[in-house]
Amino acid sequence: MAKTISEISEATGYSRTTITMVLNGRAEQYRISKRAQKIITDYVAKHGVTINQTARNLKTSRSRTVGFIAPDLANTFFARIMARLEEYCRAEDLVLITTSSRESPQLEQKALRSLLERGVDGLVVAPCSPLQAQAAQRSAKAVPLVLIDRDYDVRSFPVVSSDHEASARQLTREMISSGVANIAFLCGHPDIPSVQARMDGFRAAIAEAQFSVDDTQLLSDEEDSVEAGQRMMQALLQDPQKRPAAILCSSLLVLEGALYQLKLTTGSIPSEMMIGAFDYDGMLHSLPNPVVIARQDEDALAKAAFQLLFQQMQSDAPIGNSREVFPAEMMRLDTP
Repeated sequence: MAKTISEISEATGYSRTTITMVLNGRAEQYRISKRAQKIITDYVAKHGVTINQTARNLKTSRSRTVGFIAPDLANTFFARIMARLEEYCRAEDLVLITTSSRESPQLEQKALRSLLERGVDGLVVAPCSPLQAQAAQRSAKAVPLVLIDRDYDVRSFPVVSSDHEASARQLTREMISSGVANIAFLCGHPDIPSVQARMDGFRAAIAEAQFSVDDTQLLSDEEDSVEAGQRMMQALLQDPQKRPAAILCSSLLVLEGALYQLKLTTGSIPSEMMIGAFDYDGMLHSLPNPVVIARQDEDALAKAAFQLLFQQMQSDAPIGNSREVFPAEMMRLDTP
């Protein structure tokens, strides 16, 4: 069983301070004898050592924890961001505490308050509304904070996001260049900045191609969910004359619901229908359809967010309102 510093001190006869200096690699700096170093390191090598993290936290006023508030962990994009953040935290001996707001300002405020009460050393937040972004700013004024994915123009904190407008424009161009004559864009939670930017990119590509108003349909639902995708697809299918040759979905959750409703209503998913999505999932390879994807770089986003956060945590000072924007990778999953 691993020993505490006190137990090592009792067994070796050296003070807790001497043992701590040896274990921290500062023996030479404090002129601790080679003999003492050997006795201590040999004992630790044989028995191991355990650190009382609670005591350390009280002494340093640090909890060694980072909070992450995501809108919905059922969304694979945020699940992957969480996994990457956890890796970066672990490398710095930090623990990531994750919770979700379910796109509810009330739940997000409760989660924010709970994390701050637990004394987290930093926060990464994907806010669900501009008011919540401002609330995070006020609540976390003494805690390092980075906003991710959703830029509500809160200028006191850094933001990391994908280039949503450019990726939507390029994705729509890809679909148009494939020869589709009618595209329906299904948007969940259209008031968030990322979806607004995707709508702008879609409209720009449509205007660039000089499509008529009858060539496109833009539907929206207040939720970003499977159920939202079902509702929007159901609305599309009510008029057989308006059934699109291609669908573009603002999230994989919306796409899942749309495809489920399409199959439920018509009995199948037409293999000729082109599908566009903004995130990657391996299950998309199983579709018989041509699929185009704007794949966000979750690793780059998580790495940038963590580096900005850790920089603040190390310096105990804000780093301003920097904006880091990353391009998405275009992918085609055409069937053979």
